[in-house]
Amino acid sequence: MLRELTAEYVEAFGTKDLDRCAALMAESFILEDPVITRVEGKEAALRVIAGIFDSVKSLKYRARNIFVDGNTSLLEFVLDADGKTLIGVDVIEWVDGKMTYMRAYLDV
Repeated sequence: MLRELTAEYVEAFGTKDLDRCAALMAESFILEDPVITRVEGKEAALRVIAGIFDSVKSLKYRARNIFVDGNTSLLEFVLDADGKTLIGVDVIEWVDGKMTYMRAYLDV
């Protein structure tokens, strides 16, 4: 189930579908990222994601691998934003089918 939910997040982010991203997040969602540091709460995280979507014309996001262990999924991803490629890993904690915590690690 978590593999499918993680793949759903990849598709939602890759198509810049903020509503679908939101549907996968718990209200208490926490996002940690080397660029933005830490954001607490679903609405705050959605503002950050909306800012990313609005700041780029072209966005491609795909999974290289998805690994699942217990309530955690690890997503190896490739993100291409306006021709700049980033490779990274998202560590996602899930509770009751909702993302509660995401730690992003980027090769920057």
